[in-house]
Amino acid sequence: MKDSNPRISVIILNWNGWKDTLECLESLRQISYPSYDLVVVDNGSKDRSLEEIRIYSQGGVSKESQLFPPKKKRKPMVVWECTKEEAEMGSCPGTDFHNLPLNERMVLLKNDKNYGFAEGSNIGIRYALTALDPDYILLLNNDTIVNSDFLDELVKVSESDKRVGFAGPIVLYYDYYGRKDVISTAGGELIMRKGSIRLLGQREADQGQYGAVMNVDYVEGSCLLIKRVVLDEIGLFDSTYFLYWEETDLCTRGRDAGYKCICVPTAKIWHKVSASLSLVSKTYIYHVVRNKFWFMRSHAARREFCPFLAYFFLCQFPVNVGVYLKRRDLERLSAFLKGTYHGLLCKR
Repeated sequence: MKDSNPRISVIILNWNGWKDTLECLESLRQISYPSYDLVVVDNGSKDRSLEEIRIYSQGGVSKESQLFPPKKKRKPMVVWECTKEEAEMGSCPGTDFHNLPLNERMVLLKNDKNYGFAEGSNIGIRYALTALDPDYILLLNNDTIVNSDFLDELVKVSESDKRVGFAGPIVLYYDYYGRKDVISTAGGELIMRKGSIRLLGQREADQGQYGAVMNVDYVEGSCLLIKRVVLDEIGLFDSTYFLYWEETDLCTRGRDAGYKCICVPTAKIWHKVSASLSLVSKTYIYHVVRNKFWFMRSHAARREFCPFLAYFFLCQFPVNVGVYLKRRDLERLSAFLKGTYHGLLCKR
């Protein structure tokens, strides 16, 4: 039987980032929300992630953080491990596991390879929906640190309005030149005629200027609370995106179905911002460019798509090509050109 609080399944995707993951887990173990399940999805890591997560769960690691003191005494966590194949079959731990305190148990789902953010998250979501029966899914980046009451605030506001399908917190930079009070995003605004996104509040000092719940076009995937009924209606992430733009696509499909995306300013987390992949990497350039075209092909009206093409090829394309040629950076130029070609002309 479910308790009176909505049940949350927290999905954390790890890929070769166990140090960040342990700090994230340490902060989660100190939250005040009373009804959640924790699912860590290892996305085919090649480093020591699985071993280090097991050591941490046994109480062998006390992860230090710039934002909170680790508890000196805490009980080990019981970890129930399953493979991707077992997860897809809905295999779940027994009653003894579920009777443990929330911050003393964890499901560790082991993917056989890197499925990207989109499908890696989907694997965890499908497992949670089948085996854990949550009311909400919370996607949380492994390189985030959460405030102790962030989940209480997200759930409280989400429960107050049936039309709210997606909710996110104020996301602060983990370290912005030594500061912890600078906003990374308070939700996103889509500028369809340019095929671009504006992160609200970015690089502003958090001085309470975002005091009320705000309707936004999308909620960043670093911390995204989703009602189960929304996923039942519109489906999960489009796995073809692999990474980048997938949460924008999901939120857009949800808004098209009549649900709202909101930012809850009383909920706060800190994000290390692209700790797992450099913003100037070839992988980033390729997927961001390709997926931008895919998103626009799926969601832009004709009156938006034509200006987008003009803006991209008259402004963004020559600037980017010029920069890469000037730097003689042929690898990144190739990634940009391939992303443009595959996004514009290739089938999904």
